[in-house]
Amino acid sequence: MTAGAYSFLPSLRTGLATRITEPRERAPRASVLVKLTLTGDPLTPGKALEQTVKQPVQIYGPGDVVGVDPRAVSRTEPRPFANNVEPNYLAHVEFYDEDFLWRYSPVLEDGTKRLLPWLALIVLAAESETGAKAEFEEFALPDRPLPFITVTEPAALPPHAELGAWAHVHVNGELDVPLALDLDPARDPVALANLRRVLRENPDSACSRLLCPRHLLPNTTYHAFLVPAFETGRRAGLGMAPGDIEAKTPSWGTPPASVQLPYYHRWSFTTGSTGDFEYLVRLLKPIRADDRVGRRDMDCHRSPGFKLPGVTTPTQPDGVLRLGGALQLPEADEHIDAYENWDNYYADPQRPPYPNQWQQAMAGLINLAEAYQHKTAAAANTELSEKIPDLAKEVDPIITPPLYGRWHALTPRLLTGGSGPVPEGELRGWVHRLNLDPRFRAAAHYGTQVVQARQEEFMAAAWAQIGDVLTANAKIRAAQLAREVGNRLKGKHLDPAAVPAARAADAPPGPSGKALTLTAPAHSRLIQSPAAARATAAAVAGLTGAEQLAGAAGPPGVIEQLVVRFQVEESQVATAPVSPEMRRIMRPGGRLVKGLKFDRDPREDLVPRLDRPPETGGITAAPPKTTPPAVV
Repeated sequence: MTAGAYSFLPSLRTGLATRITEPRERAPRASVLVKLTLTGDPLTPGKALEQTVKQPVQIYGPGDVVGVDPRAVSRTEPRPFANNVEPNYLAHVEFYDEDFLWRYSPVLEDGTKRLLPWLALIVLAAESETGAKAEFEEFALPDRPLPFITVTEPAALPPHAELGAWAHVHVNGELDVPLALDLDPARDPVALANLRRVLRENPDSACSRLLCPRHLLPNTTYHAFLVPAFETGRRAGLGMAPGDIEAKTPSWGTPPASVQLPYYHRWSFTTGSTGDFEYLVRLLKPIRADDRVGRRDMDCHRSPGFKLPGVTTPTQPDGVLRLGGALQLPEADEHIDAYENWDNYYADPQRPPYPNQWQQAMAGLINLAEAYQHKTAAAANTELSEKIPDLAKEVDPIITPPLYGRWHALTPRLLTGGSGPVPEGELRGWVHRLNLDPRFRAAAHYGTQVVQARQEEFMAAAWAQIGDVLTANAKIRAAQLAREVGNRLKGKHLDPAAVPAARAADAPPGPSGKALTLTAPAHSRLIQSPAAARATAAAVAGLTGAEQLAGAAGPPGVIEQLVVRFQVEESQVATAPVSPEMRRIMRPGGRLVKGLKFDRDPREDLVPRLDRPPETGGITAAPPKTTPPAVV
């Protein structure tokens, strides 16, 4: 279950309540069909005694409840005796048991598979100081099981047919997809399975909630009552005989009339007049924002220093730009004004092209820091004197403005690269836009000040991160070392030996059994590749070598993949030549190896020769069977 989310279920049935379909006609309770199979031993052999009995059994309903334990109520909202309740909230009550609101429900909601709640929450106004009459009268008689009220304002009662919409199960967490419309176990088992797990592992994370849909008025005292929703429960609470009524008869009719209702739980609260969210929203008055909102004039017509002239691009007034901030008009991005496009960044054909003369001079001044590394200061200043005349007589280097973001963009120069001007697409990149607009340079300057003021903190955080980087690099280097070592070991011990120069023109190197011998301990865990499986299947089918290669390179089919150990056991070689004992006997430098003559390393030559028939140079573990000379 995903945390940080809420899930709501329209209803919940447990136990026998899941078997409720429809009550019998004129029955005061819901019923479930119970089947009992009776078996016995017959007196006459051969005849089995078995009979199935079906009988509807009534279960507890609202008419059997004359009280609710206060401990079943886990929370009420608003709090009892609160005197500043926001009137645009709905009063509700929560129960600890998730199925409590549907535990004694006798009928299903019309057209659905959900039970109607057997409880209802009503909120009625008390007598006010202004003389308004109370909407109820309260009574308590000794011969009545529950205290009751007489509703004098029937319009305050919610419609009985809509009570099912105001009860639900609340779960802390996500049970299923964001929107699940049904909880049929056959179609939506995920949510129900997750709910069962939640109720088993953490029952406190779910509850049932019942709301009253009444819209409250400000500065009014209300009393909330938890009352029965069905007539059988109302009569039981008033001490009346149940009578011959249907289980689905509601406590009040439609439209409701004056009625006596017993209650299981009650509390009171008073609403306030100001301070709620709706009241604060209504205080807001929309006005047309001026185009100067969120902007500040920035004087740029004078020289900013560095022997750079002022901005001469026509603006209103001349040389004054608008420095923007976080607040902008809602439609500012759709309608670009003249202040935002002062340098024709958005390519208006009626205006001078971007970048303008001032921006080109600014880019040349910033690029001097890079130019000083390749030529003398006098030569670099002379090249820029066409755009900044005051540099014509300068022979010493000057302090240049910083290039903001150069390390992030890996850009040491603006507007030009190593081979000439930058392309048109790159010309409007963020690094050029940032450094050639006085407004953005001002914001970048403040950001630089923040970094300089907290540089020790930032460096400490960077060193804290570098530990993970060093660990990751160490793992990468270790993996690279293991790869190289594996390649070296494979080339030294597993690859076929090189053919001598004298035999290189005669025949290519034959197959080597060294790899098969050394990897024998892992054969039970190695699966042959799909191409090898197709080639094996083709060989079994009796195909030629060319057909085997075509089958190995063709599209993969349904090929049974087997481990290498099985392939070796089924071959002519079998497992004895690659067993640990054989590897120990055939080790290089051993007594047996010295006494035998092999053209190559015996670990390379033995296994391939065992796989060939004797007439083609193969060998066997025993000599060929022949008839002894003395046998007639």
